[in-house]
Amino acid sequence: MAKFIGIAGDFMKEKALKRRLNALVAFFAGSLLLVLVLGWVSGYLWANRSLLSVGMTIAACAVAVPAVKYLDRLSDKQIRESRKEEKGADGERDFVKFLKDLPDTYTVISDLDFADSYGNIDHLIIGPTGVFAIDVKDWKGTVASDGKGELLLNGKPTDKPQVRYFTRRTMDLRDRLKALTKLEPYIQCVFAFMHTHVEAKWGTTGNLNCIRADQISDYVTKPRANNPIPPADIPRLISAAKSLKENAVTTG
Repeated sequence: MAKFIGIAGDFMKEKALKRRLNALVAFFAGSLLLVLVLGWVSGYLWANRSLLSVGMTIAACAVAVPAVKYLDRLSDKQIRESRKEEKGADGERDFVKFLKDLPDTYTVISDLDFADSYGNIDHLIIGPTGVFAIDVKDWKGTVASDGKGELLLNGKPTDKPQVRYFTRRTMDLRDRLKALTKLEPYIQCVFAFMHTHVEAKWGTTGNLNCIRADQISDYVTKPRANNPIPPADIPRLISAAKSLKENAVTTG
């Protein structure tokens, strides 16, 4: 079985928790501010009992009602996003069962992220056949290429350029590994889909390949003539990736 470093899904779990906390803080802080404003206006009305104070009260109420509704919608949106992130974290952890079929010549570094980067790498696999950056997708339906290098989910464009963003993340990782090892490994980008029918053919999404989650072991261990890693370089790359992960945990 492959060697494992790190716990899958931690990045997304932490992100979801922070989003929920921020939503709750924003809602209660905004609500408290509105209560204070309305309390001040009510006190002013009671003290003055003039037409001006009545007008100020009506105006304050007119502003307070939509403000509370806005805060409610905002917090609800953040909580829904956090649920998606928690679901994504669960998918990353479920994916690990497919990685356990890898031989012991492979190392899996899970949840590799950098505070100053574009996001995390769900799993980085390093072994004799190459280096693989895996992004686990827990989407439902059918995924296909849009003919321009990006993806369609159930015939519609995704909410962001998924391929471009992940490729950029992987290139950032490659630059960091190069700085630590003086090596220039080719990193194969892979989207692994847990519950999705994959119609995106290889070559239609640039340098990124789309596969089913249960194909990962065969995909990674397949011999490649172009991008094998010299045996002496493998421990250096693993050490560098481990160092990046540890530094991210320390500074995060």
